[in-house]
Amino acid sequence: MDPALSLEHVSKTFAGVTVLSDVSLELAPGEVRALVGQNGSGKSTLVKVLTGYHAPDEGARLRFWGEELAFPLGSPQEHGIAVIHQDLALVESMTVLENFGISSRYGAGRGHPVSWSAEQDRCRELCERFEVKLSPDVLVAELDPSERAMLAIIRAVRQLEDGGTRQLFILDEPTTYLTSHAAEQVTDLIRRVADAGAAALFVSHRLAEVTRISDQISVLRDGHLVDTVVAKDATEASLLELMLGRSIGDFYPPKLSERPGETVLTVDSMVGEQIEDTSFVVRRGEILGITGLVGMGQDELPYLIVDRHRRHGGTASVADGHEINSPAEAIAAGVALVPANRQRESIWIDATATENMTIASLGEYVRGGRIRYAEETADVLGLMQRFQVMPTAPSRPVGTFSGGNQQKIVLAKWLKLGPSVLLLHEPTQGVDAGARKSVLEMVCDSARNGAGVIIFSADYEQLDHLCQRVLVLRHGNIAHSLSGAEVSEANIVRACHGLVEAA
Repeated sequence: MDPALSLEHVSKTFAGVTVLSDVSLELAPGEVRALVGQNGSGKSTLVKVLTGYHAPDEGARLRFWGEELAFPLGSPQEHGIAVIHQDLALVESMTVLENFGISSRYGAGRGHPVSWSAEQDRCRELCERFEVKLSPDVLVAELDPSERAMLAIIRAVRQLEDGGTRQLFILDEPTTYLTSHAAEQVTDLIRRVADAGAAALFVSHRLAEVTRISDQISVLRDGHLVDTVVAKDATEASLLELMLGRSIGDFYPPKLSERPGETVLTVDSMVGEQIEDTSFVVRRGEILGITGLVGMGQDELPYLIVDRHRRHGGTASVADGHEINSPAEAIAAGVALVPANRQRESIWIDATATENMTIASLGEYVRGGRIRYAEETADVLGLMQRFQVMPTAPSRPVGTFSGGNQQKIVLAKWLKLGPSVLLLHEPTQGVDAGARKSVLEMVCDSARNGAGVIIFSADYEQLDHLCQRVLVLRHGNIAHSLSGAEVSEANIVRACHGLVEAA
């Protein structure tokens, strides 16, 4: 059988800089191929070549299900290629059914009316075939993140099936902003789609995820395809060595051994949409983890702490008793929040690294009504060197930095203020494995310097390695409190599933 996709000698150069160098790979029908590498390794460029956004350098060849195609591709859909990005391209104000058919013109030809009953039948048929539970009449705005991702995949299946039997799915970080449980639901769907005969190229930073779902894993480093390995034989450690070209050593910085100090944040009787009457404290020099299964409240809690308008009740106050009622008050009180969705809520994508890193402290550089740009740039240069932000280019737009370096810029912005409390919602989400350790070292250093740190996350392994104490939420309440030697990945998992006695 012909390969579903055959790429040969793909290179791409921008302004004399080679970002892809002689990359060749081949996907079989029914195969899920993972593509991994650090940010800046060439993954996105390769996807853009495959989807017609970039034309490769001379000498590249592409065959799709045995048919040779010319670069650039033009419309990927015409060739049976569907691309699913992080943003999913769904319209929140429309229903599942309306989004399902929008890219296929609802099955209607020019001048013919839409048969909504036929559309409903098609939607239900695909959902049943791939074991997806979606109601056609529900607004996309009401779907949880995993349901949205599955809708995007089902829509792409329908789109390609309408055009023929040759199907290639390119999934570019579709699980970045999903919890581990939600991501597992989405990747299971990708596996079912491939088992039905399609080929899938799956780009992800989550190494445990790609070893579980993939047949083979191709590793890019500095624009070169350094190896393709069988997924069942790969480990996170072996993949990291291929990605980095060296051993990373321990994945995590050493856990803090110092005893926490006085209380720096008190949350009392907090109530929200999912949170019910939750109270706890965090102390100076402590890293506290807060976790739970999907929908148990840990993803809502950090935003309730900094904004009373989101609360249904309760208070959050710092060491001197001052209550926090707004993000501005939180910053003034020394409380910094790093949201999970970096692109939408943490960075000013078109501004420079300097503008992003000093936006919360700009007043320091204003004298006589003027900004002291030289002083500002010098401080940012020092921060970039201190936190190993690469490249060390203060005037570069932050959108051109890799995800890991963007996260370092976000953390540096807040750590520059010397916060007494640091709230981190999924701090390594969308960060490549090489940069993850650097980000976590910044977090540990903040706690060593006296901050109280709270990590809200569903990454149980990460909580195990970093936290002195972990609170497990069930149905909006603190059901379990683990501390000291009790903190382990196994105990966190058991507590999340209610397999230990309640606290």
